[in-house]
Amino acid sequence: MQLTNGAIKTGSKNPTIPLGPKGHIMVKDRDVDLETFDLSDFVFAGKGKKEGEIRPSTKNTKQLEVDKFLAEGAELFKLGEKYETEVVARGHQALYELLGSIYGLALRIENSDQADKINEAIRKNLKDAHDIKVQKNSSPMATLVRYVIRADKLAASRYGKVLQVAREEDLSVEELPAYITRRGGIAQIQDTESKQLAKTTGEGVSKERLALMREYFELMGSASKEEFTYGGDVIVHNEDKNTKAETASFCVFVAHYEGGNKYKMVMANDLGKSFENTLIKFIGKSMPNDLHVLERGIRNLKKKLSVDESQPAGLRQNMKDQLALPMKHKRADEVIDVDASTPQIADDDHKA
Repeated sequence: MQLTNGAIKTGSKNPTIPLGPKGHIMVKDRDVDLETFDLSDFVFAGKGKKEGEIRPSTKNTKQLEVDKFLAEGAELFKLGEKYETEVVARGHQALYELLGSIYGLALRIENSDQADKINEAIRKNLKDAHDIKVQKNSSPMATLVRYVIRADKLAASRYGKVLQVAREEDLSVEELPAYITRRGGIAQIQDTESKQLAKTTGEGVSKERLALMREYFELMGSASKEEFTYGGDVIVHNEDKNTKAETASFCVFVAHYEGGNKYKMVMANDLGKSFENTLIKFIGKSMPNDLHVLERGIRNLKKKLSVDESQPAGLRQNMKDQLALPMKHKRADEVIDVDASTPQIADDDHKA
């Protein structure tokens, strides 16, 4: 039995007719010969076989309809597989080969004595002929990618980053397509590199933040008016690593609390720089994460010390000398005084 597009087929040996709502016959073609079609061609859902004729393999019309759609779905799946193999895969390979050609040409431009002039000519053509602006400090690789991939700025950026990774890994032009395929494609390479950059940047920021926190506590120690003389032994905990890099800045005292304002000394400890860093991170955990804000707080402390007449003249002068140096970290709109935690605007000597 075949279902048609809504009209009964005439002239066929076993003409068929579609069913409308509630099983009613639908007639859509005036040429249909209602006198010739055979109702036995139809198997209605409500018309069952005798119990003796029913077998486990027997399926009703509804199940046949389900099977029909499943079969069509399976055919589409095969078409999808064919598309992935013949179209998508080929498309990816063609893209990788194009990127290989761009990569090779860009490397040749970089090695040319006229690299700057060629790069400038490409930039000028992009601007004059295509109204596309490329930064003057862009590398030949990035400029050439934009020159070839003009219609999609985002795609050009992605491709440029992938080619930059290839350049950093010193790949040859011939190696590039296989390299991209092996690493899971353009998107996978970009995602991996982005995560690695974030990790590296985060690690760098953490080290710089730790160095600033250490400087702050060292300044607090140098300027402290609370001092005492300790005649006991100082226990060095990592003596086997007692190198210049491991030299401690602090002595960590452990005292037992006796009540009131009385304490009894238990031991004095030289933890070494590595363990000391852990302690600094812990006691400085509430300090600002923004490096500029943290640096400004330290400079605020230095300003106070530079004019504090109770401090040694050498310390005051040292603070003035350090304040004369430019700030290392980028300026933010608002800074925080680490000592007083009071917001204030950056002073004139740091305005752009």
